[in-house]
Amino acid sequence: MDLHHYKPEEVKITSDNTKITINAKHEEKQDNHGYVSREITRIYKLPENVDPSSISSTMNAHGILNIKVQKKALEEPKETPIPVTFK
Repeated sequence: MDLHHYKPEEVKITSDNTKITINAKHEEKQDNHGYVSREITRIYKLPENVDPSSISSTMNAHGILNIKVQKKALEEPKETPIPVTFK
């Protein structure tokens, strides 16, 4: 996600285990044309097969935010004994 207008400390990322919310906001700043303030919010639904506790983020020097999340570990197939009855 391109957030080059924002500093890392102006970006807030939260998750409620079903979605990730990214909010970036900075106060009024003066530019060549006057004053400007910006705010952006993006909400992304998490796939069911990911581990919400594994979410991490990085922002590079160009303001590109990357979010990473790992897939849930696959469960080993469980063997269930089935009794045989005779009639």
